[in-house]
Amino acid sequence: MVVILLASLFLAGCGGTETTGKKVVLRENVVHPSTDYMAKYTQTMANRFNTEWAGKYEITVHPGGALLGMGETLDGVRTGAVEISQFPPGVFSNTDVRFTSAELPFLYNNIEANIAACDKLLPIYDEMMMEKFNQKALALWTATSLDLICKKPIKTMDDFKGLKLMAINPPTAAVIEIFGGSPVSIDFPDAYDSISKGVVEGGLFATTQMVEYNMWEVAKYVVPIYMVPTFIVASINLDVWKSLPKDVQNSLLKEHQQMAHDLNALYEVLVTTNPDTLAEHGCDIYFVPKAERDRMYEAMKPWIEEKLAAMGDFGKKIQKVADEINAKYPYVGYIDQ
Repeated sequence: MVVILLASLFLAGCGGTETTGKKVVLRENVVHPSTDYMAKYTQTMANRFNTEWAGKYEITVHPGGALLGMGETLDGVRTGAVEISQFPPGVFSNTDVRFTSAELPFLYNNIEANIAACDKLLPIYDEMMMEKFNQKALALWTATSLDLICKKPIKTMDDFKGLKLMAINPPTAAVIEIFGGSPVSIDFPDAYDSISKGVVEGGLFATTQMVEYNMWEVAKYVVPIYMVPTFIVASINLDVWKSLPKDVQNSLLKEHQQMAHDLNALYEVLVTTNPDTLAEHGCDIYFVPKAERDRMYEAMKPWIEEKLAAMGDFGKKIQKVADEINAKYPYVGYIDQ
């Protein structure tokens, strides 16, 4: 009897959550609304995972920040308030300066460089997030860059002066302030109403979301400059992660990283088509010459270098990745062609 009891306890311990006989539900919080590509692709990813693990494990998708608002995501995953969440790390730049690296102005020259960085940066973010924030990074992808949309034309850095512009995180606020504008902290889902009501005159916004959210209805001047490259991370609570069998862990990694690659492929196309789509809806599209973009970068350079230095060895790793990738993908000023 003692042997049987010990064997039963051993098997229960080895089986983790899988031996409970109950389906394990992993809730995935998505800050973007259900109409956004990220929410749609997340549901497709979850469907694949759920088919593989039917009756044992299930990912349920909760778009629109239904479980956690933007500012709650990092701590929510850390504490286990939700099992998995997606969020832009740059939002938490004031929590840990290393997150600033996810949206450093002008760090990557274009969408190709931004995409190429994702797989290289994933293990760097993963190590940091496991060490300090009790969560494992499952995947990293770009949401393209945060570019300009405004009620007034902006063609040079000087045109920022006196404008009230939306800033969704500390890096975008720094850009606006250094260029002479007044940053107003607003979450991206509130951009349409904020511009429409005159709270701000425009802001930094991904062109894909300008299209998805019909931003041409409230502002007409768009500058696709690849100003603030972005990343989105999907992370899982580390205690939950450790409780899962290895094959389930592998499946979560595989499916989330497939989703990341699929989104990157989509955004690579949309970055080239979004300006035409916006122009068809009456927007004035202005491609900044390379010389003016370089001038903007030089104005931002002291701030960028200060942030990278504050990151220590982490910042050196980020800069090394960026330097290697940008050498392969130089910025092209379309207006110069």
